[in-house]
Amino acid sequence: MKEIQRPSPFPLRLAEDVKEEAKIEAGKNRRSLNAEIGLLIEEGLKWREAQKRQEAAA
Repeated sequence: MKEIQRPSPFPLRLAEDVKEEAKIEAGKNRRSLNAEIGLLIEEGLKWREAQKRQEAAA
């Protein structure tokens, strides 16, 4: 049987206002704070990549 590998914990320091805003958004989206932060990071990285492609096309 294959063992499921879980990501190791990653300590992250956030400004209190950013953390609070993320908590509010997590509640609205019915996600944990961890899941919300992960999604925000993924979306931010995709947005940056899209911006790079746009700049390269210009």
